[in-house]
Amino acid sequence: MKIKDYLKSNKIYIFIYLLFIAIFNLNVYIDPGIKIANESLIYLNLLFLLILIVLGGYDFLKKKNEFDRILDTIRTIDSIDVEEEFKKGLDKSLISRIKEEHTYWMNKMDKIENELKDANDYMTDWIHQVKIPISILEIMSKRIDDADISKNVNREIKRIDSLVEQALYIIRSGEYSSDFSIEDVDIDKIIRGVIKKNRYLFIYNKLEIDIENSGFSVYTDRKWIAHIIELIIDNACKYSHEGGKIEIFPEQREKSKVIHIKDYGEGIDKVDLDRIFEKGFTGKNGRNRFKSTGMGLYISKKILTALGDDIEVNSVEGEFCDVSIIFNKEHDFFDVVR
Repeated sequence: MKIKDYLKSNKIYIFIYLLFIAIFNLNVYIDPGIKIANESLIYLNLLFLLILIVLGGYDFLKKKNEFDRILDTIRTIDSIDVEEEFKKGLDKSLISRIKEEHTYWMNKMDKIENELKDANDYMTDWIHQVKIPISILEIMSKRIDDADISKNVNREIKRIDSLVEQALYIIRSGEYSSDFSIEDVDIDKIIRGVIKKNRYLFIYNKLEIDIENSGFSVYTDRKWIAHIIELIIDNACKYSHEGGKIEIFPEQREKSKVIHIKDYGEGIDKVDLDRIFEKGFTGKNGRNRFKSTGMGLYISKKILTALGDDIEVNSVEGEFCDVSIIFNKEHDFFDVVR
């Protein structure tokens, strides 16, 4: 228990005591029958305040000790024998009730955790299973004689595959820290791999890609950072105009290394910029033109924060959108993997 918590919980009593002192002083001044020197009045006021401080301090220490004892008891509630350790009626009744509530909610939490684990296991298995027919459909799409139909079918299959993979990462993101594998990662190699994997996005949308090598590596999780870069590039392609351009270039800051992924397409409305990292938020353009899930930037922010890094977005609607992945040089990876 802190002093401010004690004062807050006893403010009504403190107010009444101070009100009593104020009434006493007022009565001394307005009652002509009371003769008292100013020095004596000041002495009495200081005495009243001293009594308040002493009694309040004593009461605070007493309640603090009781609070700390109960808190320590709650922290070790599982191993406490209420019948053996508590003889007094009130303490025994209180701790017994707390232990009952603790046991009830712990059992409920265990049940929920098991149900979530079963659901996640099912979804993970389903995602891996559904990738098989997606691969088969991709092969079949290439056998379609009409080139335009084949291209369109293949594009939609790739989009389905991307959404399925995103669902897998959403499932994993709940326990991302246990999935981290921190190593020295060549960012240029990661970017080239993502571009190669998603080259169909640039081909189908007739987009020009301008990549400037960063020449640096960072300590991060290879799999997660590749997924984040892929999410951002997918968004850049989605919101670019056909025949447009996407730029990927580095920036060296005093305390960080930055990768910019910039497109010159739809941009983001100024009123939406403060909410783009919220879970499920799609924004005006996402609602009006695309079937956006509103999860890409949310996941990116969540994972980068867990890695000790950051992400920023600078945009002007109708002109450009610049997404910056910020790799901080001074973070503690012992905290990341703890």
